[in-house]
Amino acid sequence: MCSESAALYDLIYTPIKDYSAEAGYVAGLLRRARPRCRTLLDVACGTAEHARLLGEVHGFEVDGVDLDPAFVAIARAKCPRGRFDVADMVDFHLGRSYDVVLSLFGSIGYVVTLERLREALACVRDHLVPGGVVIVEPFFTPDGFRDGTTGAYTVEADGQLVTRSHVLVRDGDRGQVHYRYTTRGPDGVRRWDEVHELGLFTVDEMLGAFSAVELAVTYQPRGTLGDGIYVASALA
Repeated sequence: MCSESAALYDLIYTPIKDYSAEAGYVAGLLRRARPRCRTLLDVACGTAEHARLLGEVHGFEVDGVDLDPAFVAIARAKCPRGRFDVADMVDFHLGRSYDVVLSLFGSIGYVVTLERLREALACVRDHLVPGGVVIVEPFFTPDGFRDGTTGAYTVEADGQLVTRSHVLVRDGDRGQVHYRYTTRGPDGVRRWDEVHELGLFTVDEMLGAFSAVELAVTYQPRGTLGDGIYVASALA
């Protein structure tokens, strides 16, 4: 999905995304929800920048899974003490349980459909210790996704100029993000495109999916992305 652009991911996001503040916010949520929590699984961990900070700064023991092998390779290099596996968030079986399972930065949207959302949350539930906590940061709701919105960002590093532009395209209950990458450097100019498709779930649909797999959930409108955050735990 992101293998071609994986090496550019941190280069693009680190200057514009406050990972430190976000990790601190999540750590605070977790300490309030489960004060003695220690072990954490980051689902759809990407390049593991949140995982790195939650481990190095906030003292969690962090593992992760991601569907993209390129992301997992970066995560393993950043977090050598953790275990990071290539796995689909709707069908992973690690044989381990955690105090916390989280999925940040709207990655849950990559399940695309409600059925797969429930399957992903069931996998999450199955990897929790009794009384464990789930944190999910959603992608856009249908009302929050602005069809036709465009944007672009350029960054320079190591003699290379990288531009990523995007346009949002609505397709029913799905949102597509059409990315175009352009790199300019000593080896010339290179361009390629990526299309990311994500499900647009309402708050009620998200709450219903948690309940369907016996996770007791609350929704907090303020999240690290501004689109709210879900905090859940397994029902007794």
